[in-house]
Amino acid sequence: MKTRSLLQSKGVAGLLVLAGGLGVAWVVGQSGRIVLAQPSQAGLAAGLAVAQGLQSATGQDVARVVAEQISARADSKLNAGSPVKTDRRTVALSRAETGWRLVKESEFQGAMLAFTEATELFPDDASFLVGLGLCQHRLFRDDLAVTTLERAVRLDSSVGQAHKLLGDVDYRRGEIQTAILHYETARRQDPNDVTLQARLVTAQRELQAEAGFDRLYSSHFAVRFERSTDRRRVHEVASRLEIVYNKVGRTFSYFPVEPFIVILHPDRQFQDATLSPGWAGGLFDGKIHLPMRGITRDRQTTEKILSHEYTHALVDRLSGGHAPAWLSEGLALYLEGRADAWGREVLARHAAEVGPLNSLHGDFLELPPHRATLVYAQSFQATKALIRRYGMDRVRKLLQALSVMPDFSSTFEAVFHDRYRDFDAAWFAGQERF
Repeated sequence: MKTRSLLQSKGVAGLLVLAGGLGVAWVVGQSGRIVLAQPSQAGLAAGLAVAQGLQSATGQDVARVVAEQISARADSKLNAGSPVKTDRRTVALSRAETGWRLVKESEFQGAMLAFTEATELFPDDASFLVGLGLCQHRLFRDDLAVTTLERAVRLDSSVGQAHKLLGDVDYRRGEIQTAILHYETARRQDPNDVTLQARLVTAQRELQAEAGFDRLYSSHFAVRFERSTDRRRVHEVASRLEIVYNKVGRTFSYFPVEPFIVILHPDRQFQDATLSPGWAGGLFDGKIHLPMRGITRDRQTTEKILSHEYTHALVDRLSGGHAPAWLSEGLALYLEGRADAWGREVLARHAAEVGPLNSLHGDFLELPPHRATLVYAQSFQATKALIRRYGMDRVRKLLQALSVMPDFSSTFEAVFHDRYRDFDAAWFAGQERF
């Protein structure tokens, strides 16, 4: 989801602190390739936390209870449409059909189980591998997705969507040139795919915008920056990102292994490269985009911005991209250390314009500055109310659950045992009375 921008209009900026450097390895030029580490199984299990009985289960119990429920639900869906006893090919097709149905419902964990079974039953069908690779990509297992999709291409070089998905994987990993090659191959196979055309244009624009960029790799970030940039400043940003990684990670008890891409744009290029509004001081769209002027003025402002944008990245990965904009933005403001009084003051000045939370699930980037300030303040106040009522640990479980059950209302009720519409109505009526 492309929501994530940090307001820099008057009265909306904030503060934090910068510290010393951590170990950072330099790789000069475009030749270095990001080597992705294996995500921990614990992190994957944590992403499955959803369902009934969640209030009494914690830690490993949550992962176990939820994994069992997801497995049972997947088995139920698998068995519902299966022939009783037929040949392996027919059974595999049935499993794959279930997998695609679950993909349409954004239930990628269950879909991955279905496609895994289909490929085990009939390993030479490239289309089953495409489905499996799609699910692995959506669950941030790009290391597995590459292996799966390349195997699909070896079986059938013309198999639909494989090159498009490989392009998506490479684009997310920051390998833009390789992504473009896959997108161009996919376009030759299906010249009428408009979403593919859009992705190719985006990748080409990004490659052009980043011509003359170098890279720096730290433990959890790949930082890209213009070659003329003072490297000491980039080194300091990379070091600060690692500190933010640990600080925000402790809040959510979540420390992803797969690296995040960070692009430091020259001031003159930031808005053009990201197509973001003038009030944006940062952007997360799968990558963290930052203008150099905003993160090098002073240490407090730098950590504020990095904390804000990294929170968006972490929430996106933890929820599988299914967190509503108001919750992601509210958590980003909360973790950056926004002053408590700020949201109340904004809402007090514009009380007649405040709307319900269910109207704030989509992108904020198209909003004019006045409206953006209001919805940011509303997101901040609502998120604080959510944390006060249920606690940060259960808010984290809500995010984890969304990666499995994307419907926010249903997942809210499963995790909190309250209805979302009731919380929304109570917050809308009282705004701060929790």
